[in-house]
Amino acid sequence: MLYNEFGGEEGDDFDEEDFIGEYAIDDTLDPLSRLERYHTSDFSLQRLVLIRELVDTAKGAGYEDSVARVLPLLGNFVADSEPAVRQMFVEQLHPLSVFLIENGGERGYTELINTFLPYTFELLVDKNVEVGASAVNALVKLVDLVQPEHVEPQLLNVVVTLAHDERAEDYRVVAAQLFNELAPRFGEQLCKDVVVKEVVKLADDMSFSVRKTVASNLGKIGKVVGQEESVSKLFPVYLQLSKDDIWGVRKACAESICEISEGITRAHRPNLFEIFERFTEDVSRWVRVAAYQQLGPLISTCEKGEVTPRLLKCFTDMAFQSESGNDSDFAEYCAFSFPAVAQSVGKENWGDLEAAYLTLIKDVQWKVRKSLAHSLHEIARIVGTEITEKTLTQAYDLFLKDLDEVKVGVVGNISEFMEVLGEDQREKYVPVICQLPSETDNWRLRKMIARKLGNLAALVSPATCRGTIAELGTRLLEDSVADVRQASYKSCGSILRRLCQGDADDREQFLGYIKKLATSTNYQVRQMFVYIAQEVSEQESEDPSVLIFEDEFLDSLVELAGDRVPNVRLALAKVLSNSLWNNATWKANAKVQGIREKLLADKTKDVTYFASQDVLPRSQQPPQPE
Repeated sequence: MLYNEFGGEEGDDFDEEDFIGEYAIDDTLDPLSRLERYHTSDFSLQRLVLIRELVDTAKGAGYEDSVARVLPLLGNFVADSEPAVRQMFVEQLHPLSVFLIENGGERGYTELINTFLPYTFELLVDKNVEVGASAVNALVKLVDLVQPEHVEPQLLNVVVTLAHDERAEDYRVVAAQLFNELAPRFGEQLCKDVVVKEVVKLADDMSFSVRKTVASNLGKIGKVVGQEESVSKLFPVYLQLSKDDIWGVRKACAESICEISEGITRAHRPNLFEIFERFTEDVSRWVRVAAYQQLGPLISTCEKGEVTPRLLKCFTDMAFQSESGNDSDFAEYCAFSFPAVAQSVGKENWGDLEAAYLTLIKDVQWKVRKSLAHSLHEIARIVGTEITEKTLTQAYDLFLKDLDEVKVGVVGNISEFMEVLGEDQREKYVPVICQLPSETDNWRLRKMIARKLGNLAALVSPATCRGTIAELGTRLLEDSVADVRQASYKSCGSILRRLCQGDADDREQFLGYIKKLATSTNYQVRQMFVYIAQEVSEQESEDPSVLIFEDEFLDSLVELAGDRVPNVRLALAKVLSNSLWNNATWKANAKVQGIREKLLADKTKDVTYFASQDVLPRSQQPPQPE
């Protein structure tokens, strides 16, 4: 027998319009009336829509109607049969509380204490994991609304009650998490007097899930109570849990070792390192992997003199795991943490890291190489010019010949890397980067290079800039992809300014090329000239050491104010408002005033609109999404 998708037999008469009509929400009702009518609907999607709009409904109804007509309905959603509805409901409790307190004052605050906090605590122990997690997030926000005198009776005491509940381990698991999450709100004294003692008890709980949660939730408590209390009370708890019979508890300890390190004194870190070494020899592979994953971050919490040779060797050994065919993820952990570890041990100990680094840059996994490519400039800054030129340039050469996913890591920070090199090495390596656009079909990579060219220009001599960077700048302005051309505008302004700091011959060819754009037969090319002129004018405002805008660009802009194509005049109108008319120097310039008068009289409405706008300089405007 065949059945249709709504459960009836194929032969049954099914009216789709009747089905839709039965579950449609009456749009003629106002939001509050819809909530009242449909809050007990059998159709969960209707209830979900109502809850998603709950805060807006309350704001539209106002404070009095919200208290009288909305709040009495909320209990139904706490016990809703659909987890998605309960999750959405608990996410609305914080913004709804804010609305009630802002509009009802003390009366609204009473609803927070008597209604919303109890709802949140009830959902904290929801059988659905996502609902419980959302309730924790909601409570963390709600506690900021609780007045100091209510923190202990309304928050801490409830968490303590959960911690003492023997009916279900879930209550104690939630309590262990909340003691940590809410520790900053409880404050130092309550944490010392109550929280630490409760955590010590929970660490001995019969349920491994509770002990595991305690192991993962000591960091914030430690920061609140301070190092002395952490060392005397919390560190023994961590030590005890690190030897737990259940591997999941030990794994949680391994994962939280960095937070423990940040909370204890320097004198106790050797004890923590011993625990770490025990984790690396654990019978459970999951504990060993978790420990090695945290090794780099652990070292980064230490000062130079604290990192033992044995600990550092554990870190560098991870670099060779791919070669030996063991845990290949270890190489990725090592690569990701390499800059932090290099920072902690200092460039004077680079010799202990170099072999590992040179192995990682050739790792078979592209993710490892990608991580190192993105951090190449950071490590260069740490180790300085000599080591960068001796060792890191090897990585630079390899990464620029690698996959695009790896190349972008170097290209995106190329000027920062070049800054560390000496002048001779810069002159050597800049041409290498300038060859990349002609070797790739990836327009995003060309766009990235186009953005960086201006920064590179400032790092080499005007002569080198003319022979490599300026030449590439002209090619990128002619790129087939508009995004690449647009990304070149700012760089072209910077290139031109750098060339002007050299001999006249250095600038004439590139300047001539840019100026010819203004008279191109292609209107889009004439627009490009307008935008490059904008960049030059803005760069002069920031650094007046090179002044070329008035002599080399302004007359062409005067001509373009009468361009036959509206799009060119529109581009000029936008540049006028964004970069010239809001600059006191250019606003007083007779030629700029003439451009504005002409554009204000333009027959195209969009041109006159943008020319008349009074806007902030682009540097003071919010960044625009790409």
